[in-house]
Amino acid sequence: MTKARKRLTKQRRASLAGVLARSKASVTLWDHGAMGQANRKGLIIEERGEQDPVSGKITNPNGVTGARRIDLLQYWHKRGSISTGGYNAAVMLRDAFEATMRSKPCLPDNDRVQSSPKPDHAVTIQIDRISRYEKIARHVHPADKSLITACVIDGHHPSRIYGALRTRQGFDDLRDALDRLHDSLSRTRAIVKHAN
Repeated sequence: MTKARKRLTKQRRASLAGVLARSKASVTLWDHGAMGQANRKGLIIEERGEQDPVSGKITNPNGVTGARRIDLLQYWHKRGSISTGGYNAAVMLRDAFEATMRSKPCLPDNDRVQSSPKPDHAVTIQIDRISRYEKIARHVHPADKSLITACVIDGHHPSRIYGALRTRQGFDDLRDALDRLHDSLSRTRAIVKHAN
């Protein structure tokens, strides 16, 4: 082996030892999954343990933590950026939209042959889903449509629309838009309930 190759091998061993030493120091006690940026998106680290039925507090004597994926709406609601009514209206709108994207499951739920005597049954289900989404989307104020579509349906952060410097304004506008949607949906429910 030549001197240059020996020197290179020593350097590689030294750098590898440094990497191993650093990695041992940074290893956490609990595994929270892959550490890549794409894998960490939407994850929160929270304590795991038993919940006390009386006080509702989590008892975690060993300090066990775990990672859980939450969506942006849930995160914004927990942080207080959107109200509870706005969060509920946004979830209702998003769930109705996502239902329009679903199709029949490819695997049946049971062992029997899954066939319908009516071949247009799947079309009827899809029309019902689209109608439900349209009934909810009709309550979105025209000025709020682009913001709600971007943040609720597409799952983008308000900074993507307003820019990073105006993020607070984006959250204020999103909160107002979702509150207007909630109020409109609540009024309609109250009218329907009163009519019945």
